[in-house]
Amino acid sequence: MATDEEILSEGRLTESQELVLYNLALRQDEYGRQATNMLVSKVEGNPDYQAMIERELLTYKPFKHGNAGANMVAQVVVTSKGLRYCVLHSDEIEPLRPHDVAGRLRK
Repeated sequence: MATDEEILSEGRLTESQELVLYNLALRQDEYGRQATNMLVSKVEGNPDYQAMIERELLTYKPFKHGNAGANMVAQVVVTSKGLRYCVLHSDEIEPLRPHDVAGRLRK
């Protein structure tokens, strides 16, 4: 398991990556560590997601559900390292979100 020092030494993610990671972590925690499902093309074609996967902040598992013509779906999970990243930087990430944790639009 990565230590706080190792996470900090790897440097910060971009603002958009931090928002994605933080939102996924909040959603995952809300639903009891369930994966977030999205299209594989969104995950594999996006350099933001790939950078987080390479740094082991996210993992994903592709699968095909349904008939032969169905799109591939990815189950995206925030790792414990990703959750620790969010905790370490939550003071800076939380104010960047357009909505607060109660879902109210920030002014």
